[in-house]
Amino acid sequence: MTRRNNLEQGFHAVPTLTLVTQVKEQIQRAITNGELLPNQRLVEGEIAQKLGVSRGPVREAARQLEQSGLLISLPRRGFFVRQFEAREIEDLYELREWIEAAAVESAVQRATADQHQLLRATHKNLIARAKSGQQSELIEAIIEFHRSICALSGNARLLRLFDEMTVEVRQILSVLGVNLDETGYPVEAQESLLDAIEARDGRRAGKEIRNLVAQAGKEVMHNYRRRQAAAD
Repeated sequence: MTRRNNLEQGFHAVPTLTLVTQVKEQIQRAITNGELLPNQRLVEGEIAQKLGVSRGPVREAARQLEQSGLLISLPRRGFFVRQFEAREIEDLYELREWIEAAAVESAVQRATADQHQLLRATHKNLIARAKSGQQSELIEAIIEFHRSICALSGNARLLRLFDEMTVEVRQILSVLGVNLDETGYPVEAQESLLDAIEARDGRRAGKEIRNLVAQAGKEVMHNYRRRQAAAD
């Protein structure tokens, strides 16, 4: 077989992969928007019919979403939207408080003026995403803002812990959603945190980020209980 034939075979696979990705994004959007609720079963045939595709891409998309933690599969029953337990969420946000407080207290001593400006730019992007109304973009902007703070600590192990933790954070936020109401979004608290970092006030910065994460946890739990009530 020639090299050209090998390339042609490789390119033939792209449309199928693209279709699976598109189906996966549609299912993920349905979960985020609340069209598919926690513990709800995915009816593959129904989804395939709505999207105008065969069951194959739907099944493969579901497998990928299972790997990312948004779905679970039960033998002979199919795929279901993952139900996060309240204790799992509370434990995760408590861990976030510890890790991010440690990170910011180190960051205030290490960050340069240029890094302060970059962090401000990251926060500006976060505010823009909050106003855009796009859940997926806002979730990524939130994670990037907090990751940038952890990166400023200069501690590679701490950053690795944060990255591992945010896999579940992303899953939870994708399922439960984020408050997009500007009156409830903590812009002032975030700016106060940035002020503390720039002032190199580690104690204040640690307190500010703990409060931010704790408030985020309360908002997530509020959405969790709301989804639970809707599912009952």
